[in-house]
Amino acid sequence: MSERGRAFCVHRDAKGCSSVGHARRGVVVTSFEPGLPHLTKGVPSEVALGFVHDGDEPGDVAFLRFLEDELGLHIPWEETEAELPSAALA
Repeated sequence: MSERGRAFCVHRDAKGCSSVGHARRGVVVTSFEPGLPHLTKGVPSEVALGFVHDGDEPGDVAFLRFLEDELGLHIPWEETEAELPSAALA
């Protein structure tokens, strides 16, 4: 997805843990859990993106706000809660 530019992946699991991934031109730059810098793979989020999680809100929410405020990327809240397409493989 990032072959021609940048791609972001924001995920929250059923337990409430958040993870964020960022790739540029087909190469993963960083993968991290907001607020848990020791779990970062790649470049720290502060260096790669300028993102620092202050802990005032869930990590995924904080990162989505960051994307909107800093990069102008807006995802309607309704879309973040929509059921994603899935398939069962046998």
